[in-house]
Amino acid sequence: MSGKTKITFPCLDVKMVPYRQVEANNYNPNHVPKDKMELLRQSILDNGFCFPIVVIWDEEREKYVIIDGFHRYTVLGPKWLDAESIPVVVLPHDISKRMAATMQFNKARGVHQVDLDAELIRGLLEQGMREEDVSIHLGIDADTVHRYKQLTGILSLFASSNYSMSWGVEDTDGQ
Repeated sequence: MSGKTKITFPCLDVKMVPYRQVEANNYNPNHVPKDKMELLRQSILDNGFCFPIVVIWDEEREKYVIIDGFHRYTVLGPKWLDAESIPVVVLPHDISKRMAATMQFNKARGVHQVDLDAELIRGLLEQGMREEDVSIHLGIDADTVHRYKQLTGILSLFASSNYSMSWGVEDTDGQ
């Protein structure tokens, strides 16, 4: 293959539009559980809104229709953060190209690897972040933080943990 592939950069043309002028598509198969939506909300609060919603302009409906970013759009909505305007990138796609783009965006995000997550949490704890803060800002419960600490095998991460001296056995035969 000779020559360079032409790449467009719609991300450089972000515009703010009224929230009420954007709507979901009717074909997105992606679902995000409530705990991940809460993490998305926390991420937006901690980091700002970093990724615009990808849309097309639908002349007939006079609305922007989402190609990618439905969950970010939802979190910006009235039930979560109640934003009046949202950032969008408008693509010139027809329906078939829109549907393909939605699937591409969904599938191209990757998956988390437990060992790398554990190393990240180890790094945060070593930098002095409290377990409670790791739990809040990463959207994981305290038990998961504890399991990740175990995975990394770092004794120093458990230095501040409180343990009871022993456990007891109850007599259950009624004597």
